Amino acid sequence: MKAILPPVTFLRAIAGVVLVALHPLLMYAQDPERDSIMQALKTIDPEIVRYFPRWRVCEPNLQLQIRQTFILYGRDKEKLDMQNIVITAAPKSDPNDYYTILLVECGEEYFVASEVDAYMRKLAGTLSDPQRPYCYREIPPEMPPTERQYRVITSFMMPTDVTHSIAISAFEQSLKIGETGFWLRSILGTDNIGYHFWSAGESRVILQRPLYENLDPASNKPIPYLINLRLGGVYRLRGGLANRLLSFLPERQLNANPGKASLGLDINAPFHPQLGVTVNVEFPIVGPDTTGRAEKNTWAGYAPSLQRQAELRRTAGVDATTVIPVLRTTGHAAVFYNWWLDPKHPENFFRFDLGICYVEVQEWAYRRNPATGDTTFVRNIPGLQLYHPTTAADWLYARIEYRNQATFPFGIALQYSNQMLFARAYVPLVGEWLYLEGKYSTPLRAEPRPWEIRNFFMISPVLRLTIR
Repeated sequence: MKAILPPVTFLRAIAGVVLVALHPLLMYAQDPERDSIMQALKTIDPEIVRYFPRWRVCEPNLQLQIRQTFILYGRDKEKLDMQNIVITAAPKSDPNDYYTILLVECGEEYFVASEVDAYMRKLAGTLSDPQRPYCYREIPPEMPPTERQYRVITSFMMPTDVTHSIAISAFEQSLKIGETGFWLRSILGTDNIGYHFWSAGESRVILQRPLYENLDPASNKPIPYLINLRLGGVYRLRGGLANRLLSFLPERQLNANPGKASLGLDINAPFHPQLGVTVNVEFPIVGPDTTGRAEKNTWAGYAPSLQRQAELRRTAGVDATTVIPVLRTTGHAAVFYNWWLDPKHPENFFRFDLGICYVEVQEWAYRRNPATGDTTFVRNIPGLQLYHPTTAADWLYARIEYRNQATFPFGIALQYSNQMLFARAYVPLVGEWLYLEGKYSTPLRAEPRPWEIRNFFMISPVLRLTIR
């Protein structure tokens, strides 16, 4: 029986033969028929060309040098795109050999091999280095040679265009396995009310389950499901008030309720999936009466005013020197809209949210039981307050997010809720797998509440691994 070559090997063999036939054209530096050379390359069967080594340049300094070279040699500035620089090279048998650059594309303009050799010899030495010591993104053979690789997704931490995903940072850990659409997430802090990372005193584990598939072919890649349900639990950060690892952070004075449930729902409109409604609520399922003995070293607190201390002293057995603010019921409901400026080339993405939010913080105090000597919690007594929305500014929730999805993906979000300004931004450090993310918040009230931290800023590396 005759041996049959695997399809990929067969195509690579054909690619080599075609390259040999094309070689005299590509290496003729003074050939005036530039367009015919380009046409020769473009007319190779795309099924073969896609197996040529191809990659995008994402090193900002190198991108700028390539663009300037194109301008220097008379290319139209309006047709150049630094974020879309693609290198096509000849196949090679030895991985240690330098690449033979066949084509350098910058937006709609390009240099063929002869022009690369004549106009950008120094840059070509860097581009053709077998180690490629610069930021680049490999273009997989599955992608057609002329197709842009912009990522059409709606969430940086939860990409919809992959089969498996894992993301790890100080703020969040998320996991997706397979094509089920299920996500398991662990989130530190309560971003939707402006208390991020450590300042909220709580963390949560959430399971996101898709309920209804999006059958609209124009939008089902970034929005695969029209309804997503989120269920989980919220737990209190018990220790670490004097944690040396977090000594550089402001002292936290807010606590989570001992046990809370989390419920969320995203509903996209079937007639226009970019438009939708999001609802999220977290509410207590246990209270201070069921916590037993109070472990003072695991709760954050602050000293009340002298007037309030006097009120507390009138209640027998209450420690008037310390009150404990506890984050109880929180949530928000909003209408959102996902918008790509150019759906054909979705490089720029915006998301807008507008709605209401609710935040409830209740003060507790320590009380000593004379009979047992144990310290427990008490609430709803004179001198303790219940904080909740009382003005329109307290209720307002507004958020805008921008993300650039080209070769150098980055994003920024600004949010107003609970009279807190919250900002989030991220930039890539190495390829698409290592990012740097930062979060910032500050109260906008005339008089911040006792537990609110001014100008709280935190950064974290983000490790993101995906399999498409």
